Amino acid sequence: MSIHNKVQSYILSNNIGDNVARKIGIEVECFIFNKNYNRIPVNRGATYSATDLLEELNSIEKTSTASFSLEPGGQIEWASPACETIQELERSFLNYKKTLDKILDREGYKSLFIGVDPLNEPDDIELIDHMKYQLMNENMEENGSLGKWMMRNTCSIQINYDIRSKKDLEESIYILDCLHPVLSFLFSNSPFYKGEVVGNLNLRNHIWENTDDSRCRSLINHGILHKGSILDTYCDFVLQVPGIFKLDGKYNIQKTVLTLGDELKIKHSKKILRKEDIKAALHQIFTNVRLKNLIEVRDIDCLPFNNIMAPVSFVTGIIDIPMIRRKLLSIFNSWKLEDKLLWNELAKSLNGDIDGPGGKSFLDWIKIISELSIDGLIERDKGEENYFSNFLEDILILGPLSIQEQINYKKSDKLLNKYIFS
Repeated sequence: MSIHNKVQSYILSNNIGDNVARKIGIEVECFIFNKNYNRIPVNRGATYSATDLLEELNSIEKTSTASFSLEPGGQIEWASPACETIQELERSFLNYKKTLDKILDREGYKSLFIGVDPLNEPDDIELIDHMKYQLMNENMEENGSLGKWMMRNTCSIQINYDIRSKKDLEESIYILDCLHPVLSFLFSNSPFYKGEVVGNLNLRNHIWENTDDSRCRSLINHGILHKGSILDTYCDFVLQVPGIFKLDGKYNIQKTVLTLGDELKIKHSKKILRKEDIKAALHQIFTNVRLKNLIEVRDIDCLPFNNIMAPVSFVTGIIDIPMIRRKLLSIFNSWKLEDKLLWNELAKSLNGDIDGPGGKSFLDWIKIISELSIDGLIERDKGEENYFSNFLEDILILGPLSIQEQINYKKSDKLLNKYIFS
């Protein structure tokens, strides 16, 4: 079996079929600040660190199927158990938030659920003492201009879905890649940059767009265009991306100067290729929609904790109902390539009045697609539509959270650090 086929086989290895309920998982990152409005240290030292927090969370939640990890700048990441309903996800998240708050209250710390650190620059933030992230940091210094911002100063919500079949996968990632501007607009929550307001700039999206062109951005930017061949093209894309790290025989992280494909081919030729090697390669792709042995949606800012389930509801209403998928496929298939490229550019701004494809404004398309999602949630019939519909109503009236927060801050007449943590 070729390396291409082995990667494809790994991606499809957990497909659940059409008669099993598709499960949803989410990963939520947040920043931790001390009482002086500084980010807490990531590595162990004289004061309670993000590493200490991770260890304590793991000890408290060891009977839970949720898990925890640290991002490069000490952002704490909670990964949910796989759930069939959004209500189950919410219960698990609220249990985590209660545990987190109890620890932070004891230490005099505060969590901040936001897309971009509003106060600090990357050089202000300690990097985690972990080989994978040291190598990633080195890579970011050589590729793009904002990779260090991405690693140290951004937080996101990621949504994971089971794969039903190859056809299901290809339809899903095609639609989700086309939805990037909508996801970026609706769920933008990055209003401040280095202590200043950002206006209509979609800041976290801007950072990711300028992180590493070889492995980030949308699938369309890498020539992955056609629904019927999208998995094959995705695998080809993965294999030519420069590697950041590889696994040695004991699963330790090591530096590589080869492409992901060449590293896998060498191991394959020596008959030592493992599924963990393929998994490690797929984790070095940072596109807005990513494939592992599940579908991962990655272009959503971290939102205030009471809004966390809104994007999960929106995406679930679209991905899980065949009728809604068919309607979206009909829309996106009718657009020419230049329409799609123009559409993707709309994600850069939070101005909904910009012209989009088909003579409709960006905001008109957001409304159309959002209504389809709500229709899908109603058809799904699990009582999940209010998680998104209530959020949407607020956004359509007041604008994205990034815009709302800037307006409220200007009205507050407070220093930014006081406003954020008030």
